[in-house]
Amino acid sequence: MRGLLLLFSALLLLESTVGDKEYHQLSQYETYIIDRAIEEANERYGRTKHLDFASIKSANYDKRMLNVLLKPTSCKKTKVFVHRKDCKIQDEARPRVSCVACRGKMSCLPLREKTKIEQTIFECLRHRHYIGENHPVSLLAGNEQETENYQQPECLECA
Repeated sequence: MRGLLLLFSALLLLESTVGDKEYHQLSQYETYIIDRAIEEANERYGRTKHLDFASIKSANYDKRMLNVLLKPTSCKKTKVFVHRKDCKIQDEARPRVSCVACRGKMSCLPLREKTKIEQTIFECLRHRHYIGENHPVSLLAGNEQETENYQQPECLECA
């Protein structure tokens, strides 16, 4: 029983540190999503300072959802919107932007719009899973199935 409790505690600790990873420690899929988020957030909300990756707020890899937090940095905004490790995150500066990537679509909103962010995440997580949707190639490519016209087969043999 103690071993199970210790294992559970270790898993809980591991899950709580996921958001604290630095950019260079992330997977190729995560950095791809973050780079897209940096580009979109800087185009829409970056004023004078470069917005860059601060943390992963939440993730559900089965549903292809990643929510990242971007914050202003010490660097001036440039035309190149990529992660810049030479820029220091300014924790108290504004705007802070939450970008939710959901099955290839990106939605970036100011952090103060919590209701819209939560709604975006909710809609992403309630999406039905279809066969082959989480194949590694489709995750990297950002391909999506046409779900409006897709009918799930009645039985496995029918697929």
